[in-house]
Amino acid sequence: MHIGEREKEFYQKYYKSLEGVTIKTSGLSEDYFPFFTFDKDGKEFRCEISQDPEGNGPGFLFGLPRPD
Repeated sequence: MHIGEREKEFYQKYYKSLEGVTIKTSGLSEDYFPFFTFDKDGKEFRCEISQDPEGNGPGFLFGLPRPD
């Protein structure tokens, strides 16, 4: 996938908002989207992981330790 400089800048700023958060909860939504509930500076927000910005299906995070 190739994205332009404007999209790259947007996504870098977008994901930078996760710096310094504390994960409070995690799970799967009713549609099987992985989600996390975060706390940052006393404000709580929830983030669901999708395969694309349109929400066409659940996504996957690479690099987590296997829970075996």
